[in-house]
Amino acid sequence: MKALLTFCAAAVVAASTAFAAEAPKIAAIHAQLYYEGSGKLSDDILASGENTLWNTIIGEGGAGAPSNFTLVTVEVVGKDVPVGKVHVQIAARGYKRKIVAQRTIEVSIYDEATKFHAPLWIYDTGCDEIEVSARLIGKGVAKTTAKAVIPFKCGE
Repeated sequence: MKALLTFCAAAVVAASTAFAAEAPKIAAIHAQLYYEGSGKLSDDILASGENTLWNTIIGEGGAGAPSNFTLVTVEVVGKDVPVGKVHVQIAARGYKRKIVAQRTIEVSIYDEATKFHAPLWIYDTGCDEIEVSARLIGKGVAKTTAKAVIPFKCGE
């Protein structure tokens, strides 16, 4: 009987460890151009690091089509994050580091989900470099911060 109880206790510990929550962290920052002429989004302009975002507002450089709007998504990974306990704060800074967009969003990762994508729309983009920063906030959350630069430029 004692051996059976020991086995059951070991099984419970193993099961709870296998299904334990994973602390959330920021995995990536993505950015896509929004093409107002077609209503479509570009591929991730931060993924390759090779995009030429020159005169994007008129569709030149690597833009492919005119774009004045950018969708930023912050990818958060983890497992079984308690509801309402963790938020991701996203800020976008433009010319002279002025905040051009910001948002704080509750992270929802529960059940079998392991990823959460927090969106931020940035308006009037295409000529000034944009610095995006994201950080996780919440009680007991490790300070996690990520940054990315979208290198928009305009000129003759």
